[in-house]
Amino acid sequence: MKVQGEYQLAGQLSGMLASLAKSLPLGDRPVFVPIPRFGARGETEYRHFPHIAVNMLSKGFNGDSGSGLLLKTHRTPLQTQLSDIERLKNLDSVFELSPTAVDQLCGRTVVIVDDVLTTGATVCAAMNVILQACPHQCLYLTLARSRATIRSGL
Repeated sequence: MKVQGEYQLAGQLSGMLASLAKSLPLGDRPVFVPIPRFGARGETEYRHFPHIAVNMLSKGFNGDSGSGLLLKTHRTPLQTQLSDIERLKNLDSVFELSPTAVDQLCGRTVVIVDDVLTTGATVCAAMNVILQACPHQCLYLTLARSRATIRSGL
């Protein structure tokens, strides 16, 4: 979700995520990691909702912003135009950790932040990579779920 100038709305939506996050077992100084776009430049992705939310969440929970720790290595077709199976294949080996990620994630609570959960393919691909850094726990937080996701129980 690109906010393209709708910063007040992005802030309100991030506030909703912060309310949801209060119920999570975050522990001390969690790391909030946004799902990146291809070619993302860390915290300079000011129009990409997950980055905006991560900045707000990290400040509100005395945590750290993990912008730039999870990298998208190549451009992929839009997930919205693919079947569930195609979504999984589309994200195979698309994420990697930055050179400093292991030091910053090891032993800590990591919260993956994205805008919408549809099939879970994106969060699963990201989580599989983040788990290589041996965090204490890895959680995810999304703004919305699709109807299909709600029916499936994810």
